[in-house]
Amino acid sequence: MKKFISVLIAAVLLVLAVSAAVAESQGTTMYVKTPNGKALNVRSSMSSADDSNVIGSLRYGSKVITYGGKDGWLMIDYGNATGYIMAKYLVKEKPAPYDGSSSGSSGAKKAGSFNVKEATNVAQLNSLAASAKFVTPYTVTVHPTTAKGSVYVRWFPTKNAETLLTLADGYELTVISELTDWYQVSDPETGKVGFVYYTYVK
Repeated sequence: MKKFISVLIAAVLLVLAVSAAVAESQGTTMYVKTPNGKALNVRSSMSSADDSNVIGSLRYGSKVITYGGKDGWLMIDYGNATGYIMAKYLVKEKPAPYDGSSSGSSGAKKAGSFNVKEATNVAQLNSLAASAKFVTPYTVTVHPTTAKGSVYVRWFPTKNAETLLTLADGYELTVISELTDWYQVSDPETGKVGFVYYTYVK
């Protein structure tokens, strides 16, 4: 009888192990839900220290298949590569379309339901400019993604716009309004006003 019970337990454990392996190989379906409606970066490693490992992005509401992970990161297939995304920005149910509100920190920015980088026509760009949130001016410091890199201040909040200033690490700017992904800034030294992408200042 003891031998039979031992064999039965071993069989059950084997079935559980096989089931877990099958479940892991099939992955778990989840959806991107960022608190500010922005895209979620896909990285080649489990680190968000800088953007050198960013290999792509997933739009708000995107469906993804995750295959486990650790330390707050989940693994996914991204094209022909293995990618990693932050688990805290994923939910099990498809979220409603982003309405422009923010459930993040008090410093989160609002500027409509689409991302400025995805704007495709003048009407959308004008809408984003008109929706800028004016703030009490405060100081930020330029922070390029590489030690010898530069940060560009542009005349309009799009990366294709003309460059007004080219700044090195540590240069200080004054923020006068906020958009979804950009700050409208004033240069205290030259008086020039333009836009800088939010990840390049701190």
